Amino acid sequence: MSATAEFIQNNFKSITVLKAGANGITELVMDCTNAVYIRKTVNGTGLPYRMLAQINTSGLPKIYYCAEADGKTYVVEEYINGVNLQDELEQGKIFTEKQVLQIALQLCDVLLAIHSKGILHRDIKPGNIILQNGSTWLIDFGAAKTVSGDKMQDTRILGTPGFAPPEQYGFSTTDTRSDIYALGKTMQALLGKKYNGKLNGVFVKCTQFEPQKRIASAAELKKLLLQTPSSSKNRVAIAVAVLAILTSGYYYLNLPQQDTAQPQQPAVTETQKDMQSEAAIEDEVLATPKEESVQRTQETQEQITAGLTVKNLDFVISTNPLYQTAREQSKQAGLTLLELPKGKIPTFTVHNDSGQELKNPKLVIQFTNLMVTGNNLTADSWGGRQINWQLAKNNQVYAGTVTISLSGTIPVNDYFDFPLAGAVANYYTSGSPAAAQVTLTADNLEPLTQTYNIKIN
Repeated sequence: MSATAEFIQNNFKSITVLKAGANGITELVMDCTNAVYIRKTVNGTGLPYRMLAQINTSGLPKIYYCAEADGKTYVVEEYINGVNLQDELEQGKIFTEKQVLQIALQLCDVLLAIHSKGILHRDIKPGNIILQNGSTWLIDFGAAKTVSGDKMQDTRILGTPGFAPPEQYGFSTTDTRSDIYALGKTMQALLGKKYNGKLNGVFVKCTQFEPQKRIASAAELKKLLLQTPSSSKNRVAIAVAVLAILTSGYYYLNLPQQDTAQPQQPAVTETQKDMQSEAAIEDEVLATPKEESVQRTQETQEQITAGLTVKNLDFVISTNPLYQTAREQSKQAGLTLLELPKGKIPTFTVHNDSGQELKNPKLVIQFTNLMVTGNNLTADSWGGRQINWQLAKNNQVYAGTVTISLSGTIPVNDYFDFPLAGAVANYYTSGSPAAAQVTLTADNLEPLTQTYNIKIN
């Protein structure tokens, strides 16, 4: 194994396994400074990660290390802390036309950058797209390849059914139009099966069975998308048109009487009637009956209930030689370094068992005979929510209390996981018995406190 491959394998601590399968494994890892990265171990070589490392463009995670050894590819890349589109779809979210346009336009820029270097992604799908503060990121190049013009068909059949084009199943060789096909299918998935709007024509041009009949490039697709107005803009135009019509009618109806013939109010066309009807429907939807408003106020005053459970509060004494320095430092503070079983992250789960949504829940975790190190962290979660970790550190940077807050709600009969992963790097024991006292609060919940024993082997 090469020195770089050994470095990638031995100098990053696994926090959790994000994905594992026949093609390899993807992990969330941390270095000795507690910085978080993605580590990929791909079963195969010849992937264009070295070329990707030379590309500096928004929407493409930075590649820090790359090596090949023993038939595998080892990669450490930037961790994009955002919302996965597949997770959003699984939660029932349907994206608006405007949102899909923004996502597609940003992905076109990413494709322009990689295609110009002869790189094909070959697995564009919602699960490989991350949204982070309005930016769109294309991740997971485990199926990527460089363009080759001398092959009649691809030798490796990769991709995801429903998104991969026919040529990725052996019909012919893949090229830039293969990524266009997958992006078209992705836009369709984001808009939902019932969508029947202006982007349908774009989908058809992206997803033709024969590559030569498709949109030929990301530049061509971007140009076509820019010519497609979003539904939100149309709604604004409708609102303006309705206002103009109504204002115009009011003006003509209130003109002073004159001897000369008075101007006639313009006839309302069928189109104008439709626009007025749409405005009336919107007003009806926005209007809330007084009785319903009173009922909702009463509901918010009712007491709601929630449940709290925990998993993976089991530790072992660390013997890993990689963390010898951390062990020596902790001994000076009277602490013993612990390890978690691989892939087992302590997670507190809040269950909303009531008939109302739980608003802005927060956990305060106070440890007994257990200390942690790490960094405060804020991350986006699905549904437009944010989760925040705060560590109450002493002057030796060890923390005995961790607060985890969710900015948003937990829906009725739903749950939310509050993991310690990412924010907490290491765990230490100062004696026994060890325990965690957890207090759950929310804007509309009376405090709930439970204590859990911590097992250390």
